[in-house]
Amino acid sequence: MFVDDPVSAVVTQSRNVVVPVIDIFAGPGGLGEGFSRMQAFCGGPIRFKVNLSIEKDDDAVRTLRLRAYFRQFDEGKVPEVYYDYVRATKPADQAKYRALIEASAEWHAAEKEVWHEELGVVDGKRLHDRIRTALDGAGWWVLAGGPPCQAYSVVGRSRRIGVGYTPMDGAVPDNRLEGQQSELKARKLDAFLKDERHRLYREYLEIVAIHQPPVFVMENVKGILSSKIHLETDSGAKLGSVFDQILSDLRDPWGAIDENKLPADVELPTERCGYKIRSFVVPPCQSGEYTRNAYLIRAEECGVPQERHRVILLGIREDVDVGISPLIRKIDKSVALTDVIGGMPSLRSGRSRRKSNGDKNSVIDTTQDWLQAIRNVLPEKILDQIQEPYRSSMREVRDRIDADLNRGGRFLRCPSGLDHNVLGDLGRWLDAPELGGVLQHEARDHMDSDFARYLFVACYGEINSDSPKLRDFPKVLLPNHKNARTEEGRRIFHDRFRVQLRHKPASTITSHIRKDGHYFIHFDRLQCRSLTVREAARVQTFPDNYFFEGNRTAQYEQVGNAVPPYLALQLAKAIAEFLIDRIIAEDGRELNMAGHGNSTCTTAYDNGRI
Repeated sequence: MFVDDPVSAVVTQSRNVVVPVIDIFAGPGGLGEGFSRMQAFCGGPIRFKVNLSIEKDDDAVRTLRLRAYFRQFDEGKVPEVYYDYVRATKPADQAKYRALIEASAEWHAAEKEVWHEELGVVDGKRLHDRIRTALDGAGWWVLAGGPPCQAYSVVGRSRRIGVGYTPMDGAVPDNRLEGQQSELKARKLDAFLKDERHRLYREYLEIVAIHQPPVFVMENVKGILSSKIHLETDSGAKLGSVFDQILSDLRDPWGAIDENKLPADVELPTERCGYKIRSFVVPPCQSGEYTRNAYLIRAEECGVPQERHRVILLGIREDVDVGISPLIRKIDKSVALTDVIGGMPSLRSGRSRRKSNGDKNSVIDTTQDWLQAIRNVLPEKILDQIQEPYRSSMREVRDRIDADLNRGGRFLRCPSGLDHNVLGDLGRWLDAPELGGVLQHEARDHMDSDFARYLFVACYGEINSDSPKLRDFPKVLLPNHKNARTEEGRRIFHDRFRVQLRHKPASTITSHIRKDGHYFIHFDRLQCRSLTVREAARVQTFPDNYFFEGNRTAQYEQVGNAVPPYLALQLAKAIAEFLIDRIIAEDGRELNMAGHGNSTCTTAYDNGRI
C-alpha cells in the first residue's frame, strides 16, 4: 500500500476507525455534516471526523465554527448554552451566550478545525502544512469539496454572455446581432471563456496531487458537463470540454500540474499515484468507462425533497483495490415538499419599502396593513382582467386571508411539524426535539406590487399542479421589466416567478434565493410569500438544530450554496462500506462491528429508501 501503517493513527481503543475528512470550499458545511453524522445515524465501525474545513466567506466560517463546536459533543449531550444561543431573540442575550460558548475548550477546538482562508490566495506552503498537520499521519482519509461553480452554471453563462449565443454548441454568435451589440457580446464571450473560475478546480487538483488521498469526493453543478473552455494545444488554442479536461487531470494529477509552479519547500510524495474516477450511482460498463451523465446525481432520487442535479465524482487512488464500486441506492418515491415544510407555522410576508423603480417609500408593516396592501393591488378592475378559474381563486384568498398571521422570527416555540411516519429516516435526520421549536423561520419583505403575482402563481400551481411561465400571466400582472415583455426575455426568464408545488419535490435551491425569492414562492395561497431560511434549509436537508450565522441574505446564500447533508450522508455511507473491508485487510485485526448491519441507514437501504 501507499502508506506503511495506514490504520494505526486512526484506530480507537474500541476498535472503531476514525477516518479524517478535509473539507475544502466548505461553504456552510453540508458535506461535512453528512460525513460527520454518518456513524451516529447509521452505525458501523467507521466514524468520519472533519479535521479541517477551509472556507473564505466570513459568515459561512462563523456558521462552520458554531457547528464544529456542536459536533464536539456526542449526540444528545450538546450543552444547553448552545440552544440558549440559537433560541435567543435579543441581541444582549445572544452576545451573553455566545461569550460563554467561546470561552470553552470545545470552541477552541472548533476554531482550530475551521480555517478562514481562500484557496488560490493563501500561501501554498501554509496551506499544505495545515493539511498535513490536520491529517496527523492518517493513511485512510477523505478529501471533500467542490470548486465555486458560477462559471459552470447554465444560468451563469446566460447572464454573463447574454442572449444570442449558444455556448453549449460552440458559443457561436447569433447572426441577427449586428454592429456594436455583436462586438460587445463577443467580448463578453471571450472574457467568460477565459474566466479563471473555470480553473479553480486546479486548486483542488494540487491538493490531490501533493497529499494523494485514498478517496476524494468532488461536487459541482450539472452545467459543468456542457461548459466549454479555451484549451492550449500544440496547434494552438481551441474550444474544448471543461468536464473532459477535469476527468483527464484528476486521473493523472501529476501529469496535469506544472511542478515548477508548486510552492517552494512543500514536501512532495515519493510515489505519485493516479486515480480511478467512479460514479456513485451507476456501475462502470464492461470497458470500465462511463458516459458523462453517469456522474450526475439526482437528489430527489436519493430522498432529498428537491430536484437538485449535481455532478459528484468519486476518486479512488489507483493503488487502492476497487472491487465493486460504492453506490448509493435510489428510492422508489420522491419526497413531497409539503411533507417537510407543510407542518411549519404559517406566516405572512413583510412589506418592502422598495418601489419597482428602486426608490424607497414609507410603508407600515403590520398584519392589517399587509392585508390592505393585498386588497389594494387586487381591486375588482384588476381581477376582471384575470381569466377563470384563477380570478375566483384569487378573489377567495383576498377576501378570507388570515388576519392573525405574523412574520415569524429567529426562533418560534412550536411543534416541528415533521411526521416521522411519513418521512421515516429523513424525519429523524431533520428533527431536533430538544429545540422545542423552529429556528430562522422569518418571512422576508416583498413589494406590494408583487403580492398579486405571488397570489396568482400560487393559485395557478394549486389548480394546475404546475408553475406558470410568463406567457401564462395575465397582461395586467406582467412585471414592469424589459425582459418580461419581449420574446427574447420570455425565452431566458420565462419562469421569473415560480411557485414550489405542494406534492412534488422543490426545484433546486440556489444562492439566487438571497435576492428576491421570486423563484421560491410558497405553495400556500394564504401566505403570499417566498420560502424562509428554515424552509429552504429543510429542503436542503439541514437538521433543524443547524444554525446559519450572518444576516438573512447571508443565511439564504449559505443554504443555496450547500450540498444537501442528507445526500452527503449517503455518500459517506457508501464510502464507509467501501473502506471497511480494505482497512480490515490492511490492518489484519477485527474491528468493532456493533451496529453494523442493523442500523437506521442499513434498514433504510433494505427498505429502498436510501
